[in-house]
Amino acid sequence: MPERLKACVYTRVSTTEQANEGYSIEEQGRLCRSAIESKEWEYVGEYSDPGVSGRTLEREGLQGMISAIEAGEVEAVVIYKLDRLSRKQKDTLTLIEDVMLTHNVALVSLNETLDTSTPWGRAMIGILSSFNQMELENIQERTKMGRAAKAAKGGYIGGKAPVGYKIVNSELAIDPEEAEIVRMVFAMRMRGNSLQTIADELNDRGYKSRSGKLFLHSSVQSILRNEDIYRGLRTLKDGTKVDGTHEPILVGGKA
Repeated sequence: MPERLKACVYTRVSTTEQANEGYSIEEQGRLCRSAIESKEWEYVGEYSDPGVSGRTLEREGLQGMISAIEAGEVEAVVIYKLDRLSRKQKDTLTLIEDVMLTHNVALVSLNETLDTSTPWGRAMIGILSSFNQMELENIQERTKMGRAAKAAKGGYIGGKAPVGYKIVNSELAIDPEEAEIVRMVFAMRMRGNSLQTIADELNDRGYKSRSGKLFLHSSVQSILRNEDIYRGLRTLKDGTKVDGTHEPILVGGKA
């Protein structure tokens, strides 16, 4: 009769993965529980991290499982796929070597048909975790290249939208009320008004900053620093200016 280990299930999926790859938390759990039943192990529960990235170990479900392992409550962990633990090679090996193997806990991965209770399984873990790390690095490189290409075409590549704009469908769109503030700031500055005078005028007219507070000279200065964006331009990392894909608030040489 096989040894009856106390086995838990660990499941994780990010929102993007669940939409694109189709293995949901529920399906992962079902398959893993079936594997535990087929091995005649004792199922002791499931630890889950829905919608959480695999790039960090600071996950509620994962940390709960680690605590259970350290307390001797778990003797085997069953997962759907190795990258459910982590997409980083270092983190994967840390979990396996420093947590699971140290506490004599077996790891079973259904997708890779791995079982660290065997020497071959332990060897394959190191190999496959290397591929997971490579996949993460490739994703990061493709993202970086995509952002650079979008920036070169004048597209918005993230960050907080400057006053006068809001983000709609990952692009800058004019916020009518804030755009009036921007036009007033530049019009008064072109007439030679000081930063504090402009701030006082905005406050006198009842305008409020995004935080709901009064305008200061520093907030006026921040608006003035974004002139290129307000004139429909985007500045690349090398200082090159390109036409933006967003609608300008300031047109020509006037506010």
